Amino acid sequence: MKKKVKPYEILYDILHLTLDMVERVVAEEEQLVLKSYIKNTMHAFERTIQQAGEGKPIAGFHFAFSGDILNAFDVAPFCIEAIPYLLSSLMPNGAEYFYDKVHAWGHPYHACTSQKGIMGMLLEGLIDFDFMVCSSSPCDNTVSSYQFFSNQMKIPLFIADMPQSKTDRGYEYFAGELMRQINGISELIRQEPDLEKFRTAVEINRQAQEYLIEINELRRRVPSPIESVVNPVITATTIFLPGMPEKAQIFRDILELMRKRVKHNEMRPGYERIRSIWPNIAFFFDIGFYEWIDRELGMSFLMDCTTHYHFDLLDPRQKRMEEILYEFAKQAMNSPMTRQSLHFLETLIEDTLWAAKTYRADCGIFVSHLGCKQVNSALQIVREALRDELGIPMLTIECDIGDKRFTSIDTIKYEVSEFVKTLL
Repeated sequence: MKKKVKPYEILYDILHLTLDMVERVVAEEEQLVLKSYIKNTMHAFERTIQQAGEGKPIAGFHFAFSGDILNAFDVAPFCIEAIPYLLSSLMPNGAEYFYDKVHAWGHPYHACTSQKGIMGMLLEGLIDFDFMVCSSSPCDNTVSSYQFFSNQMKIPLFIADMPQSKTDRGYEYFAGELMRQINGISELIRQEPDLEKFRTAVEINRQAQEYLIEINELRRRVPSPIESVVNPVITATTIFLPGMPEKAQIFRDILELMRKRVKHNEMRPGYERIRSIWPNIAFFFDIGFYEWIDRELGMSFLMDCTTHYHFDLLDPRQKRMEEILYEFAKQAMNSPMTRQSLHFLETLIEDTLWAAKTYRADCGIFVSHLGCKQVNSALQIVREALRDELGIPMLTIECDIGDKRFTSIDTIKYEVSEFVKTLL
């Protein structure tokens, strides 16, 4: 029986219209990063919509819990958090209707919008989830919202308990939790996990990760050879397309563009006089902002916490499921955002200082997302660390990364412009 996936169908149509407009209006050699992202994401969406149309089980997964393990099954995977944020980047009012829907139901306004969008869509009956998977990290705010899915919407939920200890014992424990999830999913949907499909997905991820490592190496160059919009693109690609060939293709396209520019000693569009690192995350409700800082301010946005890997790559060949899951657990516990939020905030501070040195940053910009309560508690400490250790300033942008109504884009542009004028 065909399953309802209205949000994906809407996003697919919007992406199709956006690509048509971009190809008609934008010069052939302009906006290549966005063109690659739109084309490849459309292909992935088309496949997922087809799977849902064939009646395949619909699996929702948390953005920081890689959906790779879902590739062991014949299911249609949907990232809970990515759907409303992609809507916010492509539509004038984004997912605001769905945020308001769940607010009216009684969910706290200060909870993370990354889940509230799907909550509102479920209250409207727009999508049929057969089950969901997540882990107990990176943040209580998001994981607590998953109680709505299990308790209110009665969707089977498999939560993997993630320990704080990054030791063999901790990795073994979390690998056991992942195996428990796989067994639970298998029993629920009556499918045996396919080890070869899982290996293939992990290998695709490994290839994409190799591309991203080289992308980040090239971003150390002065001036930067890639536009700032690559950061939200990398984030969206990573969380939307786990283990999918389109993920590797997008990163390969970005890397080839950078190699070409480096070979010909070219920089990104616009000009560069300021290099910035963003210790937390980018916002998604106005993608044009990143073109604006490139061309109007001469500011390069070089990295955020979701665009860097601090783990060893996983080789799935000739390994049993348990062996792959052990290495997968090590990656998951050191993955972007989870790594910085899993325990005390020394890691966030250390990673911020490392990034500022590595990318020769002139400043930091910290997006204080309404839902990132645990990271926001470290704002002043991160600011002082950058100032005292490296002598560079940090701007804080208080906003909701998926809802433009909390802080308008005009306000954000004013704050960034004044920061550049007064402190840089």
